[in-house]
Amino acid sequence: MQPRERRPQRRRREKGGELVLPKHFDKCPNCGCTRRFCEEALKDDIPAKELEEHMPVLQSGEFTIHPPGKLFPVRLMALMDVCVACGTVYAVVLTKEHLRPTLGGGNGGKRQGPPLIPGRG
Repeated sequence: MQPRERRPQRRRREKGGELVLPKHFDKCPNCGCTRRFCEEALKDDIPAKELEEHMPVLQSGEFTIHPPGKLFPVRLMALMDVCVACGTVYAVVLTKEHLRPTLGGGNGGKRQGPPLIPGRG
C-alpha cells in the first residue's frame, strides 16, 4: 500500500500543477493590455534604464507566517498595478521568500541610527 498524498499536493495536482514562484504577469487578465499605470505615469520622470531594473508597482500585499515545524518564517508578496486600458487591478509579480536571520546586521558590525550617548559614535 502506497502512502497517501498530502492534501495541499493533491489540490495543486488537481487544479493544474505545482505553483512555481516567482510568477510574473505581463498583461491584464481582463483585456490583455500590456500597459500598466505606474510605468506609464513615470515614463518621463524616471530614466528607462531604472524602470527596467526596478519595476514600479502601485501597491504590494505582504503576508509573513511561521509554519509549524519550520525553523524560519516565510514571506509571501504580491506586487500589484492597474491596467491603463480597463482599470483592472491585478498582480504583476507573486513571490515567496524564506526569511533567515542575518549575523552582524550586514553593516560590518557597526550600529545603525543615532549614537546611544550624544557626542559618541
